Amino acid sequence: MGFSFFRLPSHNVFDYKPRFYDPEKEERREKLNELRISQGKEPLYDNAEEEYKPGSLIKGNFRPKMKRRSYRDRNRTLRLILITIFLLFMAYIILIADFSSLVKLFMK
Repeated sequence: MGFSFFRLPSHNVFDYKPRFYDPEKEERREKLNELRISQGKEPLYDNAEEEYKPGSLIKGNFRPKMKRRSYRDRNRTLRLILITIFLLFMAYIILIADFSSLVKLFMK
């Protein structure tokens, strides 16, 4: 477990895939598929699997980040509890503890 008093925010990573339309490539695919169908073979490119479904690329990508955030929050809470305990202990030692016997020992 890494322990530090100052936390730097991590950078965001996005899975962006640019899309563009190439009419020549689409034409070649259609001609190749027609040729394969006329020869009695299965088409190479199926249009159904290339169809874009909105949200399909980001579906389920939030859950791992939520788990990571809960671990981060747990570490932050633990750090806060440890600092509070340390400060209360130091306050007890300074304000309440009786050091008269130690003072006499060092004064000799």
